[in-house]
Amino acid sequence: MRLVIGRLNSLAFIVLTLTLLLFIFLLIPKFGVNPLQEDIKLLDIRFWYTPIDAFHLFSQLGVDGRDAYRFFTVSIDLLYPLVYGFWFYYSLGFMLKKTCPPKTKLKTLRLIPFGIVLFDYIENLNILHLLYTFPQINEISVHIGAIATFSKWIFTILTILILIIAILTVCAKSISTLKTKIL
Repeated sequence: MRLVIGRLNSLAFIVLTLTLLLFIFLLIPKFGVNPLQEDIKLLDIRFWYTPIDAFHLFSQLGVDGRDAYRFFTVSIDLLYPLVYGFWFYYSLGFMLKKTCPPKTKLKTLRLIPFGIVLFDYIENLNILHLLYTFPQINEISVHIGAIATFSKWIFTILTILILIIAILTVCAKSISTLKTKIL
């Protein structure tokens, strides 16, 4: 039974990795508002923003840009958080299994990526609300969105730090094991 679960987890991780790469290299560049071409920094990729920032961005995007942003948010960005959230979950789960003793509460750290997903969805719903109500910009909505965006990035940084620490721990254990075998 353990072997079957291990293979299913490996298969899920491979499918998630391929799907993540599909999003990053095909879907997001094709259907997203490309901020690199137009020197535009979307709300999703900022660490924080204000009502003035949101109004300026939406004005700068124009009607076509706002339509593209809206389309991207209700289509691509609807699935993308689940894909990267589960990818981080499996990655952390695998690394924490290698670094933590069995039956430790540290393994619950693998759930942190779902904080990213939650706040990304709050952010996306807020961005849609702002896009649909533009040119009216509700300050409270912008602040809620900015808090969600900030929280998403905090959870992202925390997830990546835990993953890096786990990878370094696995590398250190491997080097230590290799040294003891050589000596």
